[in-house]
Amino acid sequence: MKPLISVVIANYNYGRYLAETLESVLAQTYAPVEIVFIDDGSTDDSLEIARSYPITVLAQQNQGVSAARNNAAQYAHGEYVLFLDSDDLLYPDSLEVLQRRLEAEGPRAGFAYGQLQYFGEKNTVFASRPFDPKTLSRENYIQTSALIRLDAFRTVGGFDRGFELREDWELFVRLWHAGWTGAHLARPVIKYRKHRPKAQVRAQGKFRKRLSDAKLITLYPRFFWRKLATHPLRYLLYRMRWKVPGLVGHYGPTGAATLIQSADRPLS
Repeated sequence: MKPLISVVIANYNYGRYLAETLESVLAQTYAPVEIVFIDDGSTDDSLEIARSYPITVLAQQNQGVSAARNNAAQYAHGEYVLFLDSDDLLYPDSLEVLQRRLEAEGPRAGFAYGQLQYFGEKNTVFASRPFDPKTLSRENYIQTSALIRLDAFRTVGGFDRGFELREDWELFVRLWHAGWTGAHLARPVIKYRKHRPKAQVRAQGKFRKRLSDAKLITLYPRFFWRKLATHPLRYLLYRMRWKVPGLVGHYGPTGAATLIQSADRPLS
């Protein structure tokens, strides 16, 4: 019998997409599979929909996606775990090809990942790359819904709840530091739903990504040195802007904004 795969689905107010997501997991060619669903304080009909399926259903007050995934992973029984957003979809053979690829890579491989097929407001393929820590220090080319060995995920402590965004990038960096490598599959395995955000939400999201980048660099300066080594002032600004309230208090809103914008210019 093949080893069990746990699919963890964290959800917040995506009831309108949830049935389609769950059906894509239940239609997998791989077996056995368990689904652990956790609702992160939704105000729509998500829980009612989830409870109509033969899956494990959990609920919590809103704590954010990292906390939700970590809490749900405590109830996972599989040898592997895959974290799927509640508006995204799997291809029918996604789990089968990821599990096969992970085992083919050998015991040092802690996770397997493929490409993303965007759909909705965008219809292109996010082309991931073969695992290479040097490239990972410059960009995150690993999609969140990788198949991860559950013992590896638990050993490194799961997702860092301090990250609002980039939590997946930080996790894969931490897995690499713990001695794990990744196995790449050169084909789409996830259908990633792209939404059109409002202008204000888009601006807020961009700023949150920048803050998360700053925290990554601050936590792993040696790993990310390639990103900023030739720009010592830029690195200093990244470290400073992680303390945005202090920047604003010391330089005022205009001065703080100027520093942040300076740090965000593309690296040459």
